[in-house]
Amino acid sequence: MRVLTIVGLALVSGVATLSGQHRHEVEFGGFGTYTRYDPLYGLDQEFGGGTRLGYFLGEYVGLEVDFNMSSPYGSNGLFGTAIARGGASLLINSGGQRNILYVVAGYTRARWGGYDPYVWLNQAHGGIGDRIFFGSRVALRLEGRVYYTPGDQYLASGKSPIDYSASAGLSFFLFGHHGDQQPATISPAQRDSIIAAGGTPPPVGTRKVFVRGGTGWQRQWFWGAQAGVIAFNTDYDGFSAEPTFGGHWLITAKKTAMYVAYDQSFFLSDRHATIAPPSSPATPGNVAFNELRRIMMGILAFPVQKAMQPYGGIGFAIQTIPDPVTTCTGCSTSDAAVLQNAAENASSKAFFWLMGGIDVRQGRLSLYGHYILMPAAGGFLIQGPTHTFQGGIRYSFGSSREDITSRH
Repeated sequence: MRVLTIVGLALVSGVATLSGQHRHEVEFGGFGTYTRYDPLYGLDQEFGGGTRLGYFLGEYVGLEVDFNMSSPYGSNGLFGTAIARGGASLLINSGGQRNILYVVAGYTRARWGGYDPYVWLNQAHGGIGDRIFFGSRVALRLEGRVYYTPGDQYLASGKSPIDYSASAGLSFFLFGHHGDQQPATISPAQRDSIIAAGGTPPPVGTRKVFVRGGTGWQRQWFWGAQAGVIAFNTDYDGFSAEPTFGGHWLITAKKTAMYVAYDQSFFLSDRHATIAPPSSPATPGNVAFNELRRIMMGILAFPVQKAMQPYGGIGFAIQTIPDPVTTCTGCSTSDAAVLQNAAENASSKAFFWLMGGIDVRQGRLSLYGHYILMPAAGGFLIQGPTHTFQGGIRYSFGSSREDITSRH
């Protein structure tokens, strides 16, 4: 009976494989896209499609090329164009099994026009995504991506348009080392029986779980990126909601972390505030601006150390509106200078902030979403509090603590 037990367990352990890995696999697939083009181009949002081919260099790093096309019409419906994009990307993966979160960044070469002569653009892109596996070789892939065109090479306006794209498709995986089953598990009595009969028990399973895969949480260096919407009011335009994006640095302790972040917002259109000149009537909306920057520092608390954990925090920030432009119709030269100086003085203020959010971890990657409240500050071009809704991803590059060792 003991011999039969040994043989049976050996067969089971021989069929079973280690937890799913994707290193050295080739990924290919197709996807559909939905793109929101920068208003500077005057194009409608449009569906499209494409294909991709990638390679996993290891469990966490991959390379990929992709190609996609769409044919948007102008916002007035009177013209259209064909836009083709080809890109090369670096991917940082979470190293999961059934669900692989990732960040992507790279270079895109875009071609505008349906016939020669074409217009060619050089773009940078970045985004976040997720692969959801159905079996060992097929996955649903979801991704959000941003395309950034430095200096608007097409219209030569001096601005830098940003396009937003969402995609969904299927990916197929070939070659590489990948398995779905886990090492056989046996009871202590069965293990003792095998040893007593002179056999070797199968190895203990090493299934990678959601949180432990890749890294712990305490004393880690996290680098991340975020994007979202910032909402605010001005005395002339009223309520506005504008896109914002940026990066951050997180150093974790036991249940707290230091948070440092930079955010940049390029407005979809100019926003306006009103400042009265010294001796001339105030023209409503005589100060125009189209950017907002901020640097944040603070402390976050993570009271629950689980795969999905709430967090909150508090800190201070400096918000800056770069290069406000004033208009002073009928003003004297001195009044115009005083107005411009007043606008510049009202373009930068210090604030404190409150944050609350949810963090979902998988291996070295964390996917999160949060809300930030900044109360009002007197004398600022933006009136009242600002509200920011952001989502993003952060990746641990290892321990933030160096252990001290001694040599004898």
